[in-house]
Amino acid sequence: MLKRLKDSKIQKIKEIPHAFLFELYSPGKRLNLVVSRKFIFVTEKNYDAITSSNFCVFLKSKLVGQRIIDIRQIEFDRIVEIETEDYILIIELFGEGNIILTNQPEKKIIHGLNMRSWKDREIKKDVIYQPPPSSKNPFKTSLIELKQMLDEKELVRILAKDLGFGGEVAREICHKLSLNPESKYALNAEPIYEFLQNIEKNFSEMDKANELIEKEYEVDYNLYRQKDLTEVLEKGNRIRKKQIQALNELNEKKQKLEQDVQKIMEEYIEFEREFNESKNKPLKEVSIKGIIFNPRISFNDNIQNFYKKIKDLKNKIQSLNEILNKVEYKVKKEKKMEQRKEWYEKFRWFISSDGFVVIGGKDAETNEIIIRKHLKKDDLVFHTDITGSPFVVIKNPDAKRIPATTIRESAEFCACFSKAWKIGIQADVYYILPEQVKKEGGLPKGSFMIFGKREWIRRIELLLAIGVYNEKIIYGPISAVSKKTKRYIVITTGEDNIKDDFNKYFGELAEEAKKVIPYGKCKIVETHGN
Repeated sequence: MLKRLKDSKIQKIKEIPHAFLFELYSPGKRLNLVVSRKFIFVTEKNYDAITSSNFCVFLKSKLVGQRIIDIRQIEFDRIVEIETEDYILIIELFGEGNIILTNQPEKKIIHGLNMRSWKDREIKKDVIYQPPPSSKNPFKTSLIELKQMLDEKELVRILAKDLGFGGEVAREICHKLSLNPESKYALNAEPIYEFLQNIEKNFSEMDKANELIEKEYEVDYNLYRQKDLTEVLEKGNRIRKKQIQALNELNEKKQKLEQDVQKIMEEYIEFEREFNESKNKPLKEVSIKGIIFNPRISFNDNIQNFYKKIKDLKNKIQSLNEILNKVEYKVKKEKKMEQRKEWYEKFRWFISSDGFVVIGGKDAETNEIIIRKHLKKDDLVFHTDITGSPFVVIKNPDAKRIPATTIRESAEFCACFSKAWKIGIQADVYYILPEQVKKEGGLPKGSFMIFGKREWIRRIELLLAIGVYNEKIIYGPISAVSKKTKRYIVITTGEDNIKDDFNKYFGELAEEAKKVIPYGKCKIVETHGN
């Protein structure tokens, strides 16, 4: 997909929610490239701009008017380089992510979205860009190396960590090959090796990766544009109108034929006599009481032809009904997307048993937004004592007394989306007042200093409910979800292959349900209402 952009000219750059949009042009082709810390995709859509940051203004000053010479991924690393005539734009799609502009060919850093230093490298002005230590390229790993690895580690760990596929893809590879993820059996190296040599064929679903990333971006940030939606709905309604008209015409023809056959059967002898009398006349067709017969075949064969035409019409009506149902389903689905989302749906969220809105960060960026923009005087803030915890906030705009049930549920929610889930341990969660949270100079995005006394809820068991309410996925503590719906499951930490179970239980909502699983892994411990 990205290779299509080669030789395009960068005409405009603008900032859109959580990303930058590059408007590109080459003769006969206009496309947009959306770039962020977390993803990159190509689209024909043109999202509405927001106020440009200093970094966006800087990118405009350097890259507008430049021609793209090449776009490439660095080995198997999650690093994309966009080379223009004078610069190389480097997009790091790992950790917190980064966007860095360097000169070329030296790759001397000019500016970066996140300028900082690590133990083994630094992103600073005038420093030559160095990527982080590269992981092993799975497509260049030999069969002998794979066998040696399996002598030491479980298959899923090799795929996920040593070869860099991550847990979800690693387990999907094991599932596709019907291999035990926990095995250390060296003979498993051969099917794995063969699978990796034909990775594009074996993971054909990746052909739709660009489209899936685009949709996820729009859903996550509520950016489904009204103009696009109106066009989809109008097109769907036009198709639906034509199909209904065709369906009515088919039904009328079928009804007329059925009436004709019924009339023939009621007056069979008279129709047969008139038909036989007309056989002696050189006619191409015979009309008896308004019903047309073919004189070149027998009377009974004519009747059989009528029945065959009725059957054919029934089949056409059935097929058209199925197509119409699909169009109506699509229109209905698009109308659902039209429904306005609440402001808090861009974060992790649930409604507590007592009716309080509770929000939580998805990453460093949304943690920062929650604390800086949405934390108010009478709210309550939750965090775990483990690095890698979201900030969770109980919203309290009416300055009510927050009940103990809501406090407990918010602590459970915070624990489930912390790294305690990934590690598989119980979590301790504390809660504080808004004035105890301060942003100190030098702290990275999403990090804050906590001052004063903390109230603790200890040893929280990690259980999360995922349910269906009003044809939408809801999730959160069991007590909150079960109050809304009787149709829900309960998950906990683990690495079971839940794909089939989720597909069976949630149906069309399965993919949406999978998105809320903390760190993408779990096991199901309870099932209710299905």
